[in-house]
Amino acid sequence: MLLSAKTATVLGSHPVRHAVARPSRLWGHALLHLSAVAWVCLDWALVIFATYIAYHLMVFDNPAFGWVVSPWFSTTAFCVCLVVAGMIFGLYERQTLLSRSRILVRTALTLGLGSVLAYATIYVAFYAESSRWIGLSVVLTHVLIATPARLAAHHLITGYRMNVLCVGTADSVRKVVSLLRSGFRGRYHIVGHLLVPQVANEPRTRSRGGLTPGVASNRWFPHVCPCIGAIEEIDSILKSRAIDQVVVDPELVSHPAVDAAILSCLENGCRVTDQPTFAEKLLGEVPAEAISTRWFVLADVTTGGGYDAAKRIIDVGAALLGLALTLPFWPIVAVLIHLDSRGSALYKQQRVGRHGRIFTIYKFRTMREDAERDGARWATQYDSRVTRVGQFLRHLRLDELPQFWNILRGDMSLVGPRPERPEFVEQLAQDVPHYRQRHLIKPGLTGWAQINYQYGASAEDAHRKLCYDLYYLKHRSIDLDTAIIIRTLGTFLLGAH
Repeated sequence: MLLSAKTATVLGSHPVRHAVARPSRLWGHALLHLSAVAWVCLDWALVIFATYIAYHLMVFDNPAFGWVVSPWFSTTAFCVCLVVAGMIFGLYERQTLLSRSRILVRTALTLGLGSVLAYATIYVAFYAESSRWIGLSVVLTHVLIATPARLAAHHLITGYRMNVLCVGTADSVRKVVSLLRSGFRGRYHIVGHLLVPQVANEPRTRSRGGLTPGVASNRWFPHVCPCIGAIEEIDSILKSRAIDQVVVDPELVSHPAVDAAILSCLENGCRVTDQPTFAEKLLGEVPAEAISTRWFVLADVTTGGGYDAAKRIIDVGAALLGLALTLPFWPIVAVLIHLDSRGSALYKQQRVGRHGRIFTIYKFRTMREDAERDGARWATQYDSRVTRVGQFLRHLRLDELPQFWNILRGDMSLVGPRPERPEFVEQLAQDVPHYRQRHLIKPGLTGWAQINYQYGASAEDAHRKLCYDLYYLKHRSIDLDTAIIIRTLGTFLLGAH
């Protein structure tokens, strides 16, 4: 997914080389964190430009195109449809900019589906017509301007590595190292970590640099994250090592020395984030093991209000529409299930909902009737218990259709964390930090974890999905829900992920 690069230490590197490359690294970092709205605005501007050119150079000058619909109508149709198609295939996701192949493939899919949707909207919905030159102009303009712009952003993002300095205990720094080495080694380079003075009433551990609270010996990760000084030396280290970003252990933010260091970083124009926020902005997930109750307070997590009321209205409308559109096909699915294996077509199972309430979830049966004769166990992606028809239903997510009834009843929502079985929740709550907090909101038919992570089939997968669920818990909104619903369509089309 990302361009790889050899891990290199900064020890012995020449400061001037980093100083020269710093502006390019900052440009790359800014482009990586550029809002999706900015890329949407770029595409809209290009569509407006392309339709203007097409109408004035290709359409109005030719009397054969006198029947063409209003230019503003065509422009609006192409703007909306291209953006919707881009959201379906993930063109506006941050991860897309990290891979050249993703940019090219998702751009092609977006232009193809967007053009089809635009012409379908014009012809079918409004009984109007539009020239083929409009679509050709839009596609060419996008290919010649928007695609090179994204490729240039990709080059700036991946061409230079950001220098990262860690401030924290051994465990917290290990987590940052593990995070960056898991997929961002080519773009981030951990220069080292700083020692923090003794905190009152905190146990001491011996290190080469002296007595330091919770900081292990400098021998750990000597080549990946060496100790390069004390927190009091941060001013000189920021300049000599060309530090781009400082990641602080959240438990040390209130430490006097760290507090002063943070202000110093800001004065030097260096970004400072705590570890959970760093992972949140980088990956779109919250590391469950790195947060405390304080995180929920700062995140201002609410479980009611106007958002929930608006979401319930949307859920009821979507459930009624979903049932109306799919109910005619239920008998066909039921017959196919009966022909493939004996047993009931509908499958009922206990799941954990909001605030830990147990409810009954409904699905089309995809496994053999005796699939759990030996007890409950995780369902894997290529589970041998799944029937042939069940494989087909799972691939298209058709087995989830009866859950529209759960949404209508209020057991579930259209968007939220996927509900888990009580047997697994009890074990996961003991092994995974903050697992029960995912039950602060209703479970969903689809969710942020489902569009960002692979099929979950183990406790480790449940832990990773929790990280995405916590991100959704903090950032949930009608806008994010809409983006998730649209992006879920991409999982149905060509398995876009």
